[in-house]
Amino acid sequence: MVATARSGLATILAGSLVAALTGCALWTDDADPATPDREEPGPTLAAGPPPGDWQDVRSPTGLVYSVPPEWEVGDPFGSPAPGDEDVPQDPGSDWGSGFVTTANSIADRGYCAASGLSFRTLAGISAVLPGDAREQAESASRAMADSIDRRFTRNGADVPVPEARSIGVSGVPAWYVSLRGAVRPPRDSCTPPTIRFDTIAVSTRAADGAPASIVFVLMSDEDEPGVQPEATIDAVVASLRYDNSV
Repeated sequence: MVATARSGLATILAGSLVAALTGCALWTDDADPATPDREEPGPTLAAGPPPGDWQDVRSPTGLVYSVPPEWEVGDPFGSPAPGDEDVPQDPGSDWGSGFVTTANSIADRGYCAASGLSFRTLAGISAVLPGDAREQAESASRAMADSIDRRFTRNGADVPVPEARSIGVSGVPAWYVSLRGAVRPPRDSCTPPTIRFDTIAVSTRAADGAPASIVFVLMSDEDEPGVQPEATIDAVVASLRYDNSV
């Protein structure tokens, strides 16, 4: 993305902090007349397990996804403590859209010399957030669509937000939105023609039993030489699962 886009994102991500995990519980099949009927999961996105040489990126929530071996895993933007240079660090990334993520990964950091902070793909997982998963998926997508249009591009972008669709993540109900921002010309030297943003909100419950969700987000460049292949990004998104499901 552009110097302007990445510089704006750098400002957002500069305030990274550790996301605190709140109490949660997975959906269960226990019948309880005091609770609503269990939401049924939709189809899984994954056609099979991720490639054997891919890295697992784990979240304190229990969710995990996988990325190619050359991607950076840990804190994409922080600096390790002395002596811990070889240990992945992940204090969290503030996406500026209502949540902070841990379980972050990044592809092709610094690909564009004209930008102080550039990357081809960034992904992460939020802490447990209050509210219905479908609402979280759609609100997070709308917030990022607005950011793509107003903050991550110099001349704006056309970013339609499709309706969330029902999927399953390790048999747990979830909602998925994949949007594309078509950047308006003229584009800066680091700006891709298309900015992709994916959101998966996995249903869970807060400690008091109220609806809650855990949100996976991914931003990626598209439609120009040097970007991560679309099939690779699709496989990263589809790899989202719970630790014990592999």
